[in-house]
Amino acid sequence: MSPQPISTPQLDLDPRDIALTQRPLERATMLPPRAFVGADVLDWELDRIFRGWVCVGHLSSVAEPGAFVTRELGPDSVLVVGGENGRPRAFLNVCRHRGARVVSEPEGRVRKRLQCPYHAWSYGLDGGLVAAPHMDGVEAFDRSCNGLLEVRCAVAGGLVMIDLSGEAPDADEHVGELLLHLDRYRLASLERAAKISYRVEANWKGIAENYNECLHCPGVHPELNALSDYRSGDEVIGAGAWCGGSMTLREDATTMATRNGHTNGRPPIEGLSEHDARSVLYFAVFPNALVSLHPDYVMLHTLWPREPGRTDVVCEWFFEPATIAGDGFDPSDAVDFWDTVNRQDWHVCELAQKGVRTRGYPAGRYSAEEVDVHAFDLMVADRYMAALREASEVPA
Repeated sequence: MSPQPISTPQLDLDPRDIALTQRPLERATMLPPRAFVGADVLDWELDRIFRGWVCVGHLSSVAEPGAFVTRELGPDSVLVVGGENGRPRAFLNVCRHRGARVVSEPEGRVRKRLQCPYHAWSYGLDGGLVAAPHMDGVEAFDRSCNGLLEVRCAVAGGLVMIDLSGEAPDADEHVGELLLHLDRYRLASLERAAKISYRVEANWKGIAENYNECLHCPGVHPELNALSDYRSGDEVIGAGAWCGGSMTLREDATTMATRNGHTNGRPPIEGLSEHDARSVLYFAVFPNALVSLHPDYVMLHTLWPREPGRTDVVCEWFFEPATIAGDGFDPSDAVDFWDTVNRQDWHVCELAQKGVRTRGYPAGRYSAEEVDVHAFDLMVADRYMAALREASEVPA
């Protein structure tokens, strides 16, 4: 029996509200409050937005054969594992026997097989069925047809991407010209030195919006504002599903870290220009990756919606392998700095989430400085509007 088609949740938003967001910045209104609090809206986003290209994490997490990560997207669990050929593969994290989760840990490593804990069916790193106890006497059972169900997977600039729909444009097209910046910072060759996971009581879009502006920095982030003027830097534009820009470090700072922004002896990432050494670049890759490029390290946040008002956030820090291998390497100055800034961000995002739930609250207006917030919201609004138009064309 073939799998039954899955019906798409209905998107219950007023297209007139979405059209207000699609206006030019100086005339636009923010996404309607219901987009942040409606359970049906999140169901639709998980079914439509998060079934296209989504960033799972960094290549180094699955670079070795058998290294794996698992990610939950609504009802779907996806397992990404390093293959024998060095290329990561992605599969639905579901045993083909009785549907049990094959792997429960968020990350780890196996030797050569993935074994279901229920009835010990096991699979190779290519997803093929290796062992299925007690199935020898079953008629018309074809082992070659009972491997793990593969999910489309690609690596773009060191970011591991999955596409549950199997229909999204090429991953390089999705990341677009941001690849030029990711490659300049050698992201694919960096290695992880630290990871912190957070539970944030806010909608995933509110977290992304907050990341895309620093107007709140003087009042919310005194440590960050001491290292970079909140109105410094430039917008960066280019093809692809992303937005972002730069901020300029103050003269006495060499990176974003404690100890007044000094690198603690760490060299800059190889090949960066003098201008790069004075800047920090911030990019949001739609829908769930926030990439921060520093002179001596890269920070990656990935956003995982759980409820309309709750998002799990994974934050990771990546450095040059030679830097990590150096005597006395200690990333705590960068990690501690951003852990403080992250928690400050989560606090104001949670305040906004509480406020947007207030009955009678209308969507606000963008300031002239919120260019990237509007750019991110446009990526959301355009997808909303396409779905609403599609629904309106379906005969009753």
